[in-house]
Amino acid sequence: MTSTSPAPASLEKFENPSATFARRLVDLRLSGHLQPGVVTLLVLSFCVYAGYRSGDFWSALNWQLLTQSLAEAGLVSLGMMFVIASGGIDLSAGAIVGVAAVTAGIAAHHNLPVAAIEAAALAGGILCGAFNGLLIGVLRISSILVTLGSMILFSGIALALSNGSSFAGFPDGLLWWNDAALLGIPLEFLLFLATAVVAAVLLGYTLWGHYVIAVGSNRVAARYSGYPVALTLFSVYALQGLLCGMTGILLVARLASARADMGQGLMLMAIAAVVLGGGPIEGGSASVLGTLVGVAAFYIVQDGLLLLDVPPFVQHALTSILLLVSVATGNLLRGNREDRR
Repeated sequence: MTSTSPAPASLEKFENPSATFARRLVDLRLSGHLQPGVVTLLVLSFCVYAGYRSGDFWSALNWQLLTQSLAEAGLVSLGMMFVIASGGIDLSAGAIVGVAAVTAGIAAHHNLPVAAIEAAALAGGILCGAFNGLLIGVLRISSILVTLGSMILFSGIALALSNGSSFAGFPDGLLWWNDAALLGIPLEFLLFLATAVVAAVLLGYTLWGHYVIAVGSNRVAARYSGYPVALTLFSVYALQGLLCGMTGILLVARLASARADMGQGLMLMAIAAVVLGGGPIEGGSASVLGTLVGVAAFYIVQDGLLLLDVPPFVQHALTSILLLVSVATGNLLRGNREDRR
């Protein structure tokens, strides 16, 4: 006759409480969820303060306008997330948005249908991103040097194509993006959320996402392991160009005009959103949820500061400071990679 002995009790309840807390804190740090959680708590606190100081903060109109701007910056931030995860940086993202917007303006000026206008903007963005990817992935030039040069190049191309002026007179079918809503939620924001879901699937459930993280972790090791490093980097920057093209379309629809400088400021905001959401600036890791938290934090704080009548130059200064603080905080929370080996 056999007897069944009871399962051994978990040793966790016999551990020192301080040791248990320290172990769980380390696990939380390594999971990558601590920084987005802290940012979320801080933003919620700011929302309470802004709502108390300004009655317009919680109005439906304010949040509708906020989500539209957030969706535009969020698309660029998702692309920047993949770029940073691959160990690179894209300083030309704002200029690519300008090229896409001007391309849409030229297509509309020639009375092309709405589908052709949108396709032209997307093609302009993809071509710019592919140009970066070719130099970075195939020719192995530093991403910061390539995108710094292409930022100037793309800005010059956009100015040349537009002759330094703006385009107007877009068809109603394109401007529809600014007015369309589902259950009171702007369609732009729903498009952004759907894109975020696709990005999460690509990052976490595809071989391509594995390649991106591997290349960002150690490009030399990935190359010697037989990973398609050049093709992965090329596709990452082409994807960034596609998302910048989508952003250009949404900006044109919201502002009913197209200018070469329409993407100004989005590059800094996208980088800040990624690192504020817990993404290491050196690459090798990424979080779609963290990026969403980061971009939402910046736009909610910016909107609250605007409603509180904070001067614009102070808003820009606070954005830059928040970027630096987020990088430093992320390093402290995650610790150095060498310390985790």
